[in-house]
Amino acid sequence: MDELLICAFFLAIFVGMLASIMGIGGGALNVPILMYLFSLDYTIAVGTSLIVIVCSTLTSALTYLQQNQVFLRVALCLAIPGLIASSTCAYMTQFIPTFYLTLFFGLFTFMIGAQMLIPRLKFVFPISSGPGFEEEKKDSFGEITRAKLSYLHLLFWGLVSGSANGLTGIGGGIINVPAMLIGGLPMHIAVATSSLVIFCASTAAALVHVSLGHVAPLPILIVYVAGAIIGAFTGARTAHFLPEKKLRFGFGFLVIIISLSVLLPFIL
Repeated sequence: MDELLICAFFLAIFVGMLASIMGIGGGALNVPILMYLFSLDYTIAVGTSLIVIVCSTLTSALTYLQQNQVFLRVALCLAIPGLIASSTCAYMTQFIPTFYLTLFFGLFTFMIGAQMLIPRLKFVFPISSGPGFEEEKKDSFGEITRAKLSYLHLLFWGLVSGSANGLTGIGGGIINVPAMLIGGLPMHIAVATSSLVIFCASTAAALVHVSLGHVAPLPILIVYVAGAIIGAFTGARTAHFLPEKKLRFGFGFLVIIISLSVLLPFIL
């Protein structure tokens, strides 16, 4: 068990760093790692992943807030529907057979990996109708960002990402970030804002899963959370200087491999 915990610690650092750099929760990797490394049930892995994501995204969000890269109104519009949907769908997992939840996770993570590998695949589409708002921010690096976004666009995709978060424990950033990019935000601002959104939605879902007993044994939880926090802090500090495209490709390729391993039993 000690060797597995050490392995989990370093894997958590790796996942936490990548997730922080790309503004996603990291559950697409956390859930399979927890399932295969410690033979955890799917719902236990999802609940544990959400607790890990709460801790890692809080670390990332605080760092990005310090760098003045978080668009607060955008985050609020995504987080409110995301929080509601995330907690509702987390509660629903106790009524859905693990077979279907695992299948949905495999298919959804495959979609995530495909979108990262092939950016022209657009699973998130723009919604431009209805009232909108403009927001401007100058970050600590001296860069000024201006954007105009639709309230309906953000509320809708916040609802979708929150629902996926509650069911799969992935965090929802893979939907939030493209939604903000389509709205006109640059990548580094979308990543930073997504970290705060994921923290809010994942906290709601994690509390529901904890109340249902979907949590790994304490040694596993502590070790994985510690690694994820270290990784998230490192990623947030270095994200502005790293080649996002190469990291995105590598992460997408890894997610595709994992999703196929999850789906293989359904295919054979």
